[in-house]
Amino acid sequence: MNNIEIYTSNTCPYCIKAKKLLQMLKLDYTEHNVDNDFDKMCEDLSAKYNQKVQTVPQIIINGHYVGGYSDLEALHKSGKLKEILG
Repeated sequence: MNNIEIYTSNTCPYCIKAKKLLQMLKLDYTEHNVDNDFDKMCEDLSAKYNQKVQTVPQIIINGHYVGGYSDLEALHKSGKLKEILG
C-alpha cells in the first residue's frame, strides 16, 4: 500500500488539480490542510526534505518528496510515478 501525503490550502487551484489527478489514478492519500499552519508546514518540509518549500500543494509519496502539482503531473506523464508507487 502506498503512503501519499498532500499538503493543501482551501483556496489553491493547483491543490484541487493534484487531488483530482490522484483520484483519477485511484490513489488514496492523506490530506493535510495548512491554512492555519502554512509557515510551520513550509519550515518543517523544507528542513525534512532539504527543499525550499513556499507553496502548496506539497506532495510526498512513499517518503519521496515529489513537490507540487506540476511535478506530480510530469512524473505521471513520464511514467516515473509508477516507479515511486512500486
